[in-house]
Amino acid sequence: MADFKNHVSVGAATGFAVAIISYNWNLIPNAYMAVIVFFATVIGSFLPDMDSEPGIPLKIVFGVNAYFMAAMSLYWMHVAGAVLALKIFVPLAVFVFVIKYVKDFFAKNTTHRGIIHSFPALLLCFLISLWLSSTTKLNLREQFVISFAVSCGFFSHLLLDELWSFNIISEGFCGKKDLKISQILKKKWGRKKSSGTALDLGFNQKERYPGVIAWLLVILFFILDRQTIFLLFREIGVN
Repeated sequence: MADFKNHVSVGAATGFAVAIISYNWNLIPNAYMAVIVFFATVIGSFLPDMDSEPGIPLKIVFGVNAYFMAAMSLYWMHVAGAVLALKIFVPLAVFVFVIKYVKDFFAKNTTHRGIIHSFPALLLCFLISLWLSSTTKLNLREQFVISFAVSCGFFSHLLLDELWSFNIISEGFCGKKDLKISQILKKKWGRKKSSGTALDLGFNQKERYPGVIAWLLVILFFILDRQTIFLLFREIGVN
C-alpha cells in the first residue's frame, strides 16, 4: 500500500484540481472558498488512515479531526447563543473526547485496509460531510462542493491503495528503478494479495458485521440528508 506521504501528495494534487474546477465553474463564490475546498480534499485524503496501526499517521488524522470537531462545536455553540463558559468547555470536551476515546476505539476495533477502506465508507464520508456542512450557513452549492471535495480526497486514498497493489506501479514506476518490467509482471502478473481490498462493498472482511453496520449507517445518514439532497437535485433541475 502507498505510504502516508504519497497519500498526502496525491490528496494535495486532487484538492488543487477540485478547487480550480469548482472556482472556474462558479460553484464557489471566491478564492477564499477555493482554499477551503483544497484543504477539505487534503483532509479527506488521509481520513481512511483512521484504521492505521498506532503511529504518526494515526496521530495526525485524529489530531486534525479533534481540532475540526472542536471548531465545529464552537460554531454550533455560537449559533445557539450559548454562554461564554459553554463556548469554552464544550470545544475542549469534544477535543479530548475525539483525541482520546474515539481514537482508542478505532485503534482497538479496526484493522488496516478493513471496513474504512471500502465503498460504503466512501459514501459515508460524503453523507456525513454533507450533514455537517448543512448545519452551517453555507448555501446548497457550497455544501455540495465541500462534501464532494472531502469524498474526492477520500476516494483518491482508496484509488492510490488499489493502484499500489500492482507491482508495476509500486515497485516499477514508483519504487525500484532498476527492476525490469518482466520481473515485476512475474510476481502474480503484477498484482499483490491486497488488490481489490480498498474499493470493495464492505463484505470482504474477516467478520461480516462491520460491512452490515457500514451500510446501515449509509442508510441512516441518507435519511438525515434527504432534505438537503432533494433541494440539491431541485436546484440543478433533476426531477
